[in-house]
Parts: sequence; C-alpha cells; structure tokens
Amino acid sequence: MTIGLSAMTPDIGVDMTGVNLEDAAKDPGFLRALRAALEEHLLVRIRGQQISPATMTDLAANFGPLLDIRRAGSDALHVPGHDMIKVISNERDPGTGRPLGDGNCSAQVWHSDSTIWEVPPGHIAFYCRNAPDPAPATRFLNMIKVYETLPEATKERIRSLKVMHHVFPRQIEVAVAKEAPSLPVEDRRVGRIHPLVRRHIATNQPLLYLPVRRDSLVVGWSEEDSRDLLEELWEHTEKSPYFVSAAMELDDFVIWDNSATVHSREGWPEDAGRTMWHVSAEGEVPTPRYGGRAPNTIGLSQEEAKALTAPFMQTIGAE
Repeated sequence: MTIGLSAMTPDIGVDMTGVNLEDAAKDPGFLRALRAALEEHLLVRIRGQQISPATMTDLAANFGPLLDIRRAGSDALHVPGHDMIKVISNERDPGTGRPLGDGNCSAQVWHSDSTIWEVPPGHIAFYCRNAPDPAPATRFLNMIKVYETLPEATKERIRSLKVMHHVFPRQIEVAVAKEAPSLPVEDRRVGRIHPLVRRHIATNQPLLYLPVRRDSLVVGWSEEDSRDLLEELWEHTEKSPYFVSAAMELDDFVIWDNSATVHSREGWPEDAGRTMWHVSAEGEVPTPRYGGRAPNTIGLSQEEAKALTAPFMQTIGAE
C-alpha cells in the first residue's frame, strides 16, 4: 500500500489516496499514518470507498470509545445491529415510511459537536451513502489558526476565561441561531463549563473553543459583557479564511478532529435525499491551555503542602 497525501488547503484538510479502507482499517501502519495526518491537518478525506458498517465502527474506535449519539425516542431505522452508527438523513424507507436516520435538510451554522457534554467527541467520521447533485458543501474551520490570529490583547483578555455551554434545541440550524429568542438567564446558567482557550491534546497548541450560542455566559461576567465578547470572537471566526469546503459525494469517507475544528453545512431542497453514516469517538475533557496549575506537593508535610497550595486555592475560589 502506497499512501498519497494531497493538501486540500494550506491550513486544513488532506486528501488521502492509495487506500482501500475495507482492508487498510486493520493495518497498524495505515492507522499510524491516518493519526499523523489528522494531527497535522485536522481533516482527512478518502474518496471512492466501499466499507461495511463493522469497518466503519472498528476504524473510528481506534480514536476512542464510541458514543451512541442517536436521537433518543426516535423511530429512525439507522443501521440495524450497529448501534454506534448514527444515520444522518432526510430520507425515508420506501417500504415502511420510517426515517432512515436523524436529521433534516437545514443549513447549519459553525459548531463543534456536543460541547454540552463533559467529554465531547474527539474525532468524528462520516461516510456518504447518498447525496444530491450538486452535493451540499460541508465546511471545516481550523480553530488553532483562528486563535493564532486573534489580536494579542484579546488573547491576553480571554486566556483564562470559562464559558457555560447551555442546552438549546436545534441550536445549530441557521434559522434557529439567527431568530430564536434567548432562554431565561437562569436556564443559561445550567450546562457544561469549558475553557474558552483549550489545549489541543495532540500538539499542545492553544485553540479557541466557542459555544454555539452567542448568548452563552462567561463565568463571572455579566450577560451584556458575555454577549459582547462572544459576538466579537464569532465575528473574527466567521471572517477567518482557514477553512476547507468539502462537498461530500457518494462513497466519500471523511474523519476530522472535532476538538480543534468547527464545521457548518449548506442546506438543500427537501425533495433531494442526503444520507450519511456518522460515528463519534470520545475525546478528552476540554483542558485549559493557560491558567493556574496546582504545585507538586509530593514529599511535603500537610502543613507545607497547605502553605504551598494556598494561593492556587484562593484563585480557584475566586472563579
């Protein structure tokens, strides 16, 4: 097997060639090459593949425990016998009329998947099973580069901030993001707190880790100040050129680093079908890139340890 790599853009994404995934998925050499490509380029696309559900899940499981992300209470068919594959589709089974999966044809705003979880997905894989012609574009944006290009004063201002990611139904749909009114502030104080500047585990680089909702609350800040900051950061993000547009076509396989990117998609007509297999692998608890670290107290007495850690504990309490 001779693997080829071709950059999709200078800043994110690589096309991998010379690979038959059905065979390569169990090859340690291929898996090392895939991981290395993801660490450097954040997104890998492999076109023209014929893979089984088992291969899809086995491959993704190399990046972490798989997550059942199917919508609770749905009667969608998904892929029988493969609970870790979520089908994303606006199509229906012609025999039963049941949805082939979760989803619709709505356009989506930039987002990272499942930020309201304590441990969001680290890597996500898509396998296209059907697509309209022309295929709607899915875009992926490098949040390491987005952070890198922030003004230095902004970097200093946000380096230790944390944000509450709250639950908002259908928040990634463009119409909802633009038009839906904010939840009451008490509801926006319930969710998952993550650092605004997160460490990319693979490379130790800082990246900007934003909530989808711009009315989210920065811990310790007022509603107004929180909104102003998140609007500012999202404006910088949306103007950033560090993205790739990948219109996924039939038999395309794509895997990306969900921690270090955001993605969005175009919508398409309701009478045009699009179906994806979607597998998510668990990542790590988002780790602040900056901020206080508890000192090493190994070997000290209890009194010495207390004296050494007192300033750090006061800082934590102030948050």
